[in-house]
Amino acid sequence: MGYQICYENWKNTFSIPCDVADRFLLSCGAVQLKVLLLVLRHQDKIISPEKISQSLSLPSSDIRDALNYWVSAGILAKTSDQANFNETDLPEEKTEKQAPVTVSLPNPMVKASDRASAAGKPSPARMTASEIHEMTKRQPVIRSLLHETEAILGKTLTSTDISTVISLYDWAGIPADVILMVVAYCASNDKRNLRYIEKTALSWQEMGLDNDKAIEEYLDRQSILRKREQEVQSAFGIYDRRLTPKEQKYIDQWYSDYQFSVDMIRLAYEKTVDNTGKISFPYIHKILSSWHEKGFKTPEDALAKSMPKIKPNAEKQKEYSFDLEEFERQHRWHVPTID
Repeated sequence: MGYQICYENWKNTFSIPCDVADRFLLSCGAVQLKVLLLVLRHQDKIISPEKISQSLSLPSSDIRDALNYWVSAGILAKTSDQANFNETDLPEEKTEKQAPVTVSLPNPMVKASDRASAAGKPSPARMTASEIHEMTKRQPVIRSLLHETEAILGKTLTSTDISTVISLYDWAGIPADVILMVVAYCASNDKRNLRYIEKTALSWQEMGLDNDKAIEEYLDRQSILRKREQEVQSAFGIYDRRLTPKEQKYIDQWYSDYQFSVDMIRLAYEKTVDNTGKISFPYIHKILSSWHEKGFKTPEDALAKSMPKIKPNAEKQKEYSFDLEEFERQHRWHVPTID
């Protein structure tokens, strides 16, 4: 099956620079293309980012990012010329000049593990949109990485997002398959911001998670931790907030170090509320630590061994510790006799 142009719909046309198709089609995203097409369609006017944002129903930040991409590529240019400006149709908003799209490049004298610790401190070398295109052309793995990232996140990457992904691969030295596993993990937790993904990827690198086996073991561990935290939140009735890192550390110790079940933890929670009238993780931890030191394993152990022992028939012996008949004999009334 082939395709051809429907020339009957070509009554009104506009031109597109050949460089867009020849040099940038592989490296630019859908947002960049939409913005460029709209600007080219109204090439006789100066269009503000806000107007484009309204037309495409996209955030202004993404529009500015896309415009900046094409400025750095040499396809568009910023101008203050008002000669052909139609204020009624397309109001202009003056904007400050923005820096070109940039991406950090690796320093060959620094190891990848050391580069990770320098997150947020890009190297002096920077890339324009043209250079990004050349890199994706030379390294198909980067192009595939960007496409897969978009597919996993379900959104179009901005030029800043593209820079972040390339930085993780080319500057931090993280393998493409590991980056995709990070992206999938973050997306599964509804974290689709590239800055969050970048932070997570660098954190994994610092922990030595650089292969499938290590990552799978780590994810299994995280899954178990999340399940335990959910059990404790349910037992404690915590539904309106997230656990703090310190609370998460307590829970991990109760399960991993003490080997307690959720029933044991719930019992400590109930005793804490009875004694203090509120939830207190440090107080609960103190109770559980005491039980662990005493060797208690189950709630039955904690309930039975923590109560004072009572000797059999102690109350009965105390109640009947005297001779009732002797008592009556000694206290019998004597009626006086009359001689």
